[in-house]
Amino acid sequence: ARTPPRSRLDQQAPQRGAGARSGDIAMAGFGGGMPGGMPGGMGGLEGLLGGLLGGGGGLDGIWDNPMIGNIAFHPSQVEPTHLGATTGPIRDGTFDVSGGDKVSYRFYVPSDTAALKAVVYFFHGNAEVCTAMDDVADMLHCQGAALLSIDYRGYSWGTGTPSLTKLCGDAEFCFMQSHALLDAAGCGSARKVVHGRSIGATCAVHLASKFGGKIHGLIIDSGLMSIKGLPMVQMMGPMLFAQQPGMFQMLQEPFDTLGKLASVSCPTLIMHGDKDEIVPYAQATQCHERCAAPDKKLQSWPGAGHNNVSVMYGDGWKQEIQTLLEQAVAFSCDFPAGALVEAHSLSTAALNGTQGRVLGPQGAERIRVQFADGEKALKPSNLKIIVEQGVEDFPVGADVEAHSLSVAELNGVRGKVMGIAGTDRVRVEFPAPHGEKALKPANLKLVNRLGG
Repeated sequence: ARTPPRSRLDQQAPQRGAGARSGDIAMAGFGGGMPGGMPGGMGGLEGLLGGLLGGGGGLDGIWDNPMIGNIAFHPSQVEPTHLGATTGPIRDGTFDVSGGDKVSYRFYVPSDTAALKAVVYFFHGNAEVCTAMDDVADMLHCQGAALLSIDYRGYSWGTGTPSLTKLCGDAEFCFMQSHALLDAAGCGSARKVVHGRSIGATCAVHLASKFGGKIHGLIIDSGLMSIKGLPMVQMMGPMLFAQQPGMFQMLQEPFDTLGKLASVSCPTLIMHGDKDEIVPYAQATQCHERCAAPDKKLQSWPGAGHNNVSVMYGDGWKQEIQTLLEQAVAFSCDFPAGALVEAHSLSTAALNGTQGRVLGPQGAERIRVQFADGEKALKPSNLKIIVEQGVEDFPVGADVEAHSLSVAELNGVRGKVMGIAGTDRVRVEFPAPHGEKALKPANLKLVNRLGG
């Protein structure tokens, strides 16, 4: 049988011995000894721990420490070849993230956008870049999908320094800004699928849990669920905290990816090699168990490691993605996580008329809702959506009016939308003396979408 072509996913980084490469999960960087050439032995370990805890923030600040960042990320600089392009099959650009930094992206657009069914948002491994996806883009185009490949800070032509604690927030910023990009390409109404490979799975799961009403499919590909559960971290952690063993147990995960899976409702495909030497296969089984999506699948690749799935199972990998895309196109979710709902027609009369927030699905027949007096699992027929406006409902240039603010003098004042602040506020320029304010959508009324 012919060996399937090697995906660029696996070509990006050079091999570092059997079954491992620099590209994926960053913690493989521990494999060559202590980070930064630090000597082994207790003195070196104590020095490393002192450096980590001395970086600011104590235990809570460890994940932001530059020493951890240097292990967790291996960025490469790549020059864009289609920067600013608004037509053509490849379009390079950047998304703005907090602190003034920029995250680079490459948008692969099929020639026939009229037949486009989905857009796949791809978040890569820790030593890959957004431009190394030509083969995957061709495959997705054949399946009726475009590909938006997104970097992390400091990768390709992006700016700043990659950060574990900013990873998910940056993914939100990129997702929010991508809507205008997709609209301009004529594919704004296409179904959206998030695909995370290795450390990129943290971003994909975060978006699927945060934007349940806008994400229609989730692919977790050799995905990281727990940094503390990585073999090298499990080995190094107790050694680093040997003098204070309880500190390692107290250390919180920087992402809580496993916890976010309870809010995922869209069709979910989890793929993992059962001989993965970097992210253990057990993390895939945990992911499958914790994922609340009624339609989910765990695809095991026997004998495959972290970086050779496409070599061993290229055709099968493609087929699984095609099936997921078909499921995403057919998927709809009336009660996504985060939605405001009101209970009605219940035998417990006291709950009727009560509003709460959707937490996620419970099986295929009930919805978990957080009410003021606790969590309930109700049938969809006993819930109705309370329509709320989001930041995307206030386009730049629109005229708006402020209301229901504690700063009473601003209520009733009209201004013009300038953009989005963070992920949940709208920047509005009001007349003097008020100036620019960042307000929640709930405190704004759209007066004129076109402005003027």
